[in-house]
Amino acid sequence: MATIVSAIASTHNPRIFWNRDQADPTDLAGLYATFDKVRGMLAETKPDLIVGVANDHLDNFFFDNLPTFAVGTGPVAEGPFWYETEVMNLPRYRANVHQGLANHLLRQGIDQGIQFSQVHDFKIDHAFTVPLSFVRPEEDLPMVPIMTNAFGYPIPPNDRWYQLGQFLRRSIEAWPGNERVVVIGSFNMTVEVGGPKMGNYNFDLQRWMLDQMRAGNRDDILKTLTVPRLIEEGNSTSEFLNYVTMLGVVETTKPTFIEHKPVKGVGTCPVAFWNLT
Repeated sequence: MATIVSAIASTHNPRIFWNRDQADPTDLAGLYATFDKVRGMLAETKPDLIVGVANDHLDNFFFDNLPTFAVGTGPVAEGPFWYETEVMNLPRYRANVHQGLANHLLRQGIDQGIQFSQVHDFKIDHAFTVPLSFVRPEEDLPMVPIMTNAFGYPIPPNDRWYQLGQFLRRSIEAWPGNERVVVIGSFNMTVEVGGPKMGNYNFDLQRWMLDQMRAGNRDDILKTLTVPRLIEEGNSTSEFLNYVTMLGVVETTKPTFIEHKPVKGVGTCPVAFWNLT
């Protein structure tokens, strides 16, 4: 069976590239050093395959056709979208899709109540490409993209996201292959994009969140960080739900490494790594 050897939960903040010229150079150098460390730790676990978990930013889907969770089953995952490269200066990323595992997850999800949608014709947006460009820039591993809905109501409750992570762990481990798998999720902490709260971060809540994340305190995270509580802190704070999915993968295992140093001019950029070997 396949083995999950590592997991990563990473910022997908596009301003790392978009606002690079406005960023504090020392802060930005520290963030790059963090990604360098995580990239090295990932390489040490010798993964063969990536399963990515990230929310779509209304690029592949819109409010008239918005699946809760979807599996990309087409032959290639590449992106980001044109405006993300031409306007936001984000790097491109391309990987072959492991279609065997993608269809396995799709089938198992239907059987076990996840009720995935299937998307064959898609691109991956910055929620995938920003973390991947840092932690696996070689573009040498096949992947399976799991696209989630963190914006369009009704957003599923946080325990459903946790169940998604548990399902991914079970189903990956049931895959009849010998691949070494890394699960990479991307997420946000307290943040608002384009709204009246933009730039106003709840640092007290962020510190509490980081304390629970470092401790692997799944129960208090699920009890406290409900969907309404996340939305209260900003319109993109619900992207933290992808981290909840990562908790379903790792359960109460504490991160091997976790870092969060906001970059002046860019914003919040949390990164966590689990060595599961």
